[in-house]
Amino acid sequence: MARPPVAAEPMAAFPPFPPDTDAGGVAGRLAAVPFFAALSATELAAIAPCFAYRACAAHDVLFFEGEPPHRLYVVLDGFFKQVKHADDGRDVILHIAMAGDLVGGVAAFGRRPHPFTARAMTPSAVLAVAGAAFAQIMERHPSVARRTVDDLSARLIDAHEDLKSLAVERVDRRIARHLLRLAAQAGRPVPGGTAIGMPLTRQDVADMAGTTVETAIRVLSRWRREGMVVTAGGCLVIADRAALEAAADMTAVMAAGRPAG
Repeated sequence: MARPPVAAEPMAAFPPFPPDTDAGGVAGRLAAVPFFAALSATELAAIAPCFAYRACAAHDVLFFEGEPPHRLYVVLDGFFKQVKHADDGRDVILHIAMAGDLVGGVAAFGRRPHPFTARAMTPSAVLAVAGAAFAQIMERHPSVARRTVDDLSARLIDAHEDLKSLAVERVDRRIARHLLRLAAQAGRPVPGGTAIGMPLTRQDVADMAGTTVETAIRVLSRWRREGMVVTAGGCLVIADRAALEAAADMTAVMAAGRPAG
């Protein structure tokens, strides 16, 4: 007996599809996302109607901490910081999502309020999908389920490492680890080193490491004087990777690292 199609949730609140993101365009974009890489063209076409395209300006919010999880998002382009608001008024960046990442899955699958706010760092684009529809997709396509479990497991490992780091390690080591992790995920070779291919403010660096912006500025200024990092073309460039790895204690960094996507 043939299975009924996966139910697509109406997405009237989202902007209309641009010309290249009709059902065929969505299927093509899904094919480039690691979660769906094992699906055939026919399978991609079948699930494409479940997804709605959304373009985001810098600083747009996908959802706020505490909101119910109506849907989750596949990042097509750009960067989203996942921010937890602390009781003392500070923000902590838990993760920076980029192309190929899934945002909002923990809340959607657990049917609990979102544990963080997801805010665009740059002009970005996502595909939105209802949690129930994505659950059906995983049920029908085990490769998607396996990739999702792998992704959530990697996030959990990163979170455990970051929690340990906040509890016992120096600020400079925490900052070094975060920069190396971002370089592994979004770095690109440039003359003089590896550029972290996203706009990172000093406040972002502080929020990733769980420290004050003044402390982050002092650490980055010292590293600039020592030739470990430089700023070029609006990006932070790791100029002396060996020195930054030494500052980070690379044994733990490699244990916590993972490929992009």
